[in-house]
Amino acid sequence: MNNVMGTARSGMRAAQQGVQLAAHNVANLATPDAQRLQLQRSAVEQGGVQASVTPAGADVSAPLGDLLAAKAEVVAFAANATVIRRQDQMLGSLLDREA
Repeated sequence: MNNVMGTARSGMRAAQQGVQLAAHNVANLATPDAQRLQLQRSAVEQGGVQASVTPAGADVSAPLGDLLAAKAEVVAFAANATVIRRQDQMLGSLLDREA
């Protein structure tokens, strides 16, 4: 059960980083030398995801892509939060039965 919670927490952290990067990219649209950033995800052997920030190339459609990515990250965060809530409910039910 703990692995499920850890996996969901790592997904929430990665989603949060993704929103922050999208905000960074949008906020720096008018900054001439600002570097666009992107989030690279990789699976962790014990379960979950590890995220790292890497430079992104110039892209004309980047502002729209960044806004869509931010929305997708919000949905991913909410989905992982739901997993944690459900896991907590299941654990509570199990403890109620055993008590």
